[in-house]
Amino acid sequence: MEKKKEQDVLIVRDEKTGELGVISGLTKDGTPKRVPAKPENASDFLKFDRHGDMLDNFFLNFFRQCKEPSRFGFYRIAADQADKLLEVMKEMLKNPDANKELLAPHKVDTSGYEKKVQEEQKQDGELSKQETTEQKQDNPEEQPKQKTGYQPIDENKINWQEIEEKWGVKRDALAQSGDLDKMLHYGKSDLIKVKPTFGGETFELEARLSFRQDTDGNVRLTPHFIRKEQKFDEYKGHKFSAEDKQNLRETGNLGRIVDLVDKNTGELIPSIISIDRKTNELTDMAANKLRIPTKIGNTEITLQEQDMLRAGLPIRDKLIERSDGRKFVTTLQANVERRGVEFVPGTGKSPRTSQEHKEQSKETQQTVSKGTRRHRNSWTDANGNIRPISKWKDVQFTESQQADYVAGKTVKLENATDKEGKSCTLYLKFNPEKGRPFTSRKNPDQAQVVASSNESRTQVAVNNEGKTNEATRHIGEPLQKEQIAPLGGKQQEQQKRGEKQEIKKSPKMKM
Repeated sequence: MEKKKEQDVLIVRDEKTGELGVISGLTKDGTPKRVPAKPENASDFLKFDRHGDMLDNFFLNFFRQCKEPSRFGFYRIAADQADKLLEVMKEMLKNPDANKELLAPHKVDTSGYEKKVQEEQKQDGELSKQETTEQKQDNPEEQPKQKTGYQPIDENKINWQEIEEKWGVKRDALAQSGDLDKMLHYGKSDLIKVKPTFGGETFELEARLSFRQDTDGNVRLTPHFIRKEQKFDEYKGHKFSAEDKQNLRETGNLGRIVDLVDKNTGELIPSIISIDRKTNELTDMAANKLRIPTKIGNTEITLQEQDMLRAGLPIRDKLIERSDGRKFVTTLQANVERRGVEFVPGTGKSPRTSQEHKEQSKETQQTVSKGTRRHRNSWTDANGNIRPISKWKDVQFTESQQADYVAGKTVKLENATDKEGKSCTLYLKFNPEKGRPFTSRKNPDQAQVVASSNESRTQVAVNNEGKTNEATRHIGEPLQKEQIAPLGGKQQEQQKRGEKQEIKKSPKMKM
């Protein structure tokens, strides 16, 4: 019978309003979605394996997106008892201080998740600061008379009235949020609400915005709507390999330079490809436009590492020292959204944790290597199936016996030899727990003595088990197959001589 999965659900309490509900997911701004704990809503509950990592992913996304995370308190309860336990939790949360001990097993400590996200944001801030400095160095505003080199988008060419009418987006709102500055430097805004009109009907959607300049110098607003997960079939003439798809899913970056077709000119342009993690949109940029730093914080980026980054390759486990002296280990890689180098999300860790991970990985590799060497001579193949054998010691198998052995059945060996080299009958069967075959004197399937006759049982008992038989106890050599009495004159004389000696040694009975 298959073991039932142990699943929990999350209960969230709005600390301001006291409202309580079961979490069904996250909204776009990171606040928890809530549904009543009723059986009819069970399919909407966010369920997670009690021993899985889905809970980790949920809280990391919560702290990354939610602007007021301290407003919410989280509790976990068994999924199959949610409707009953919610009412109990409501009563206890009316006075959380008095019921602290009862609530403790259910209370979710989110401080670790919050700390991790804060660390990620500090790392991103450090890199953004570095990029801003480089932009200013390249910014022609410092040399207003020169029109060569990098030029931001000219805001005077933007028709703000048209944008507001078509998309419901206002300039002041973009400027206030800081998105306008990003967009004028060929970047994207954060996710914002747009209100396009189609067929006379207005819709409210979330999208990232960017400016695109056509060949005539006109500036257009381009929305980047949230998409479902990409299939990664083909992009601008490039067909993704299995390795490409894996890289994009794991890091968000292709990990190499590929030639992409310019739809306007038909020119092949060496480019990098990344995923916009907020919209799931594939994006690209010319490789020669990448900004590769020579230094991040207090950490030098070597010439070899710079070349690797220009080629789209990741630099794993790079020790970064920030300007304030704090250190962390992360993976560096070229990214389209950054227009340069990013700290690949999810790879940041402390130097100590990184070292422990390396040591553990080394030990694991050694163990696997040893296991692989052992497996070459093992009784099973790579899939755990029993390897076929054609004999056991000197006993050749019939085709039927070979088939039975591979199937895990018991094989009867009637012409086997015992420890003394004498012929006997044994049973052979593969033991899955030990991972190898074992012989026994009893049929493991029927719990019978191996020998099918009294004669054979006598032989096995005397030769292998150290037992005696009255008729043969004084014979000084192993018994033959099916032997229960002395054979020949020599064995008969040995048996009689031994019996006479026992009579002489025995005490006489007094009358």
